[in-house]
Amino acid sequence: MQNNDDITGKRVFWAASSILFIVSLLMLFYGIYQQTVLHVYKAPLVLGIVAGMLLAIPLEIWNFSDPDTLFRVMAFQDRFLMVCFGFAIGLGAILLYGLNLFVPHPNFGIKDLFVFGIVIGGLIFGMGVGIAGYFPGTVWIALGQGRRDAIYAVIGGLLGAFTWSVIFGSVKWFFWDTLNFGPVTWASALGMVTRPETFAVSIAFGVIMLLLFLFLPRYPKQPTRQACAYHLAGANKESVRFDEVIDEESRKYPNARPYITKLINESSIENARSIILLGIEFTITAVAVIILRQIFGESTTYSWIGAQISYLINPYWAASNPYFQLFGGMHIVNGVPVNSPFSEIGWEPFSDLGTFLGGLVSSLVISKRFMGFKQQVPSVWQHTFGPSPAKRALGAFIGTFMVLFGARMANGCASGHILSGNIQMAVSSFLFMIMVLIGSWIMLRYMLHLRINGRGYVD
Repeated sequence: MQNNDDITGKRVFWAASSILFIVSLLMLFYGIYQQTVLHVYKAPLVLGIVAGMLLAIPLEIWNFSDPDTLFRVMAFQDRFLMVCFGFAIGLGAILLYGLNLFVPHPNFGIKDLFVFGIVIGGLIFGMGVGIAGYFPGTVWIALGQGRRDAIYAVIGGLLGAFTWSVIFGSVKWFFWDTLNFGPVTWASALGMVTRPETFAVSIAFGVIMLLLFLFLPRYPKQPTRQACAYHLAGANKESVRFDEVIDEESRKYPNARPYITKLINESSIENARSIILLGIEFTITAVAVIILRQIFGESTTYSWIGAQISYLINPYWAASNPYFQLFGGMHIVNGVPVNSPFSEIGWEPFSDLGTFLGGLVSSLVISKRFMGFKQQVPSVWQHTFGPSPAKRALGAFIGTFMVLFGARMANGCASGHILSGNIQMAVSSFLFMIMVLIGSWIMLRYMLHLRINGRGYVD
């Protein structure tokens, strides 16, 4: 029998999930109306705040802003993020290219397939994730969640992105121009370029990704009947709870809602239904962003912040920087530096602000994991490096420096490449995803010494 805390947590969780779902639908319908009726193809910049919150809150509920969660995910000990992204990518591709049949101008942002930049940048990105336990977007969520090491991660990320901005002009020829095959999708690679043909390819691609979600069990050595498909169909009513992870999270977040802590760390019918509802909301939002204005990305803002600070210090140098000209909105006009901050980047700084606010609101109201910037070292990190806060701060700084340096080298991150790019069926984004997985696995296996085991937990 559920106690009062569980009953309250259940009501809060399902109410929040339902509200997010409704708002994401409204955002998508607004995008369709804006394009098909109003013939306006760029949404207001401030709407990016809503988009960021709609994508951040599910991630905070699922606790992907916790480095321990991401460490286990990237070491293939926990496939939860993998199957959730498989769901979002598969359903998102079908939805996006289905809408593309009648929506006149979706704002596609398919990344060029430049092999060296994506392969090397993806590996550096993945290795950085293996050290820091953060993606560019989850850093902002973690900051909203009140994680102290996220402060050092943000600083490292800003410096990593700035470093790439400084060297970009001299290395672009190798990383971006050599073996650059342009914006290739799985459909165009097959010679299928009309809208109906592309939609047909998206169905095949989407079904493959959805099957990954439906039939891949969450943890290694689990039987297939523990996959979502069996729970959703009611073919398996058994609940498997991962008590070691629950106990760990209960110690780390003593004020967290027990219902949510248990729900996200089990295989059950209720867990599968929760994934479907939040997963559909997450997917609709990602597609709505493309319809409304741009792909969803998080890492370009780090470079943009560096550009704006640089412009305050030395306008001519900043406006002359070739990378800032691409993403900072800066140019030299008749020998005079000009800064149009949102002309190139669009609403991404607003969506990153929304990501931070989503982490803050969710951790204060929904999950109640807000940490108040108290000192805490991730358990997986402690397994190798001990409980030293100074070591963890250095690891968060160095790792996120690598994450943002690699992201800008590859021209995308977990949201811009792995999520948005794969929804658009970009070959470059699929290659980036593979490189990130390889890089993070190498770092976690040989530096943090994580091994796959039947419980999906650190040995």
